Amino acid sequence: MKRLKLPRTLANALLADLQSGVGEGLIGAAADVPISVYPCPPANFAAVLAVIRSRGETPFARYAHAATPIADSLPANTPYQILLAAGIKGVIVLRAFIVAGDGASWRELDIELDHD
Repeated sequence: MKRLKLPRTLANALLADLQSGVGEGLIGAAADVPISVYPCPPANFAAVLAVIRSRGETPFARYAHAATPIADSLPANTPYQILLAAGIKGVIVLRAFIVAGDGASWRELDIELDHD
């Protein structure tokens, strides 16, 4: 199974967003490394995508507090989806998905947290 590496600071930012009650948004990357969390509802994705690009980043993933991948990832059009849940004692549970080869379904990935 393919692995998706995420910086630990990014995972902590996702947990903070989940605890804030938003729990949804986009992740920006530089050189294919996820570096920034942009909390926002899907209605604001177009504006946030413009901010991501203006900072020299590329859209990396859509994230959401959800049980299964969200079928319609547009207008985010990101290669990954990261699903968030709060486990026991506030520990974040992350699940990552990538678009499968058929372009219509999602395949789950292992997540590896990097000590950054």
